[in-house]
Amino acid sequence: MRVADANIHFLEQKLSGRYSQQEVGHVEAQQTEARASLAAAQDLLRNSNVTAPRAGVVYSLPVQQGAFVNVGDLLVQVADLHKVRVRAFVDEPDIGKLQKGQEVEVTWDALPGRVWKGTLEILPTTVVQRGTRTVGEVTCVVENGDLKLLPNTNVNVAVITSRVEDALTVPRESVHQDSKGQYVYQVVDGELKRRDVQTSVSNFTRVAITSSLPDGAVLALGSTNMRPLAEGMTVKSVNP
Repeated sequence: MRVADANIHFLEQKLSGRYSQQEVGHVEAQQTEARASLAAAQDLLRNSNVTAPRAGVVYSLPVQQGAFVNVGDLLVQVADLHKVRVRAFVDEPDIGKLQKGQEVEVTWDALPGRVWKGTLEILPTTVVQRGTRTVGEVTCVVENGDLKLLPNTNVNVAVITSRVEDALTVPRESVHQDSKGQYVYQVVDGELKRRDVQTSVSNFTRVAITSSLPDGAVLALGSTNMRPLAEGMTVKSVNP
């Protein structure tokens, strides 16, 4: 029995002393390095599969399959296009008329006759010089249920600050102003006659006239020879 116990003890010592402490430490270091490499490879694999943070429509894909990209490069643009934000610029004199929630109408030259409805969301916080105009920037939220209004397009935006039904309107360029007030030049018997008028609401192209001008009046917009208009000037109507 003692001989058997001695043999077992000898074998245990031989097995436990098979590898030195240095060899065991080296293997453990290799194991730690392999686990770190595996974690890095798994992280790289996860980053190779780009996923959007939310559902939407891909409207811009600036890269091609197989292209090399750097960290931070723009790969794809995704958005919910059923509602779009539109930036618009409002002339400084009109900024005081703006209020959050006002109705806006958006038109796009690519689809004539189509009007998108929306609301004014963000008012200007400052004014900037844009070409020859001093403007403030507004942001509108526009309904786009059929996805016909495309991103990054140039559109026309009208903010409805007030509404007048059945108004008599004239082209904006026909209305003049001096120290006496606003007026237009009406064509009467081949001559220009000054007509003082009162105006109310307006948009980019039309001005509503509230008094002193009959419906159907012919107004002068400008001269073909660039001469300034004046009362009594003889005119000749030119039909397009």
